Amino acid sequence: MSKDLTRRQTLMDQMEGLEAQGMSCLGCPGTCCTFEANSMLVTPLEAWELMVYLQDAGKLLPELKENLLSTVQRYRLEAKFSGARSYLRKTYTCPFFGQGELGCPLPRTVKPYGCLAFNSHHVELKATEHCFSELELLRQRDELFPEELEENARLRKELGLQWEKAPIPNALLDLWERFPHTSA
Repeated sequence: MSKDLTRRQTLMDQMEGLEAQGMSCLGCPGTCCTFEANSMLVTPLEAWELMVYLQDAGKLLPELKENLLSTVQRYRLEAKFSGARSYLRKTYTCPFFGQGELGCPLPRTVKPYGCLAFNSHHVELKATEHCFSELELLRQRDELFPEELEENARLRKELGLQWEKAPIPNALLDLWERFPHTSA
């Protein structure tokens, strides 16, 4: 089992367990991925893994870069806290949402941890208070992989990143020029 998959396994197991009980995102309009509810921030490691997936899948294309730039502009995601620690948490529609298929086209093996931990907890009601982030599960996952702190610090240093967590489009754009073999 790959290390990337292992880091996501507890989150995927929880999601699959809920789905087996009939509590899934099937039939949901995807509110959690839109500006109505999404303020997902990713670490450098999560963003790097997503870039690797996009490169391997042949999706690091000019159209994606334009979509990322448009998302940053549309939702004014360029604002940061003073200092280099983190971006302001703002809502935005994920640039991958609704891209060619209903829901998220990203495989679970590269989805950000926070996306995997946001689950439905009701068989019938979708996009309601029955959908929420399983923060305790995320904390447990973080405790299982303390080496990620060092890995994120290494990536920040090697790549000259000025953030610990950033919105998905900002993180990917920041890595775009630093990532080997990009096509745009």
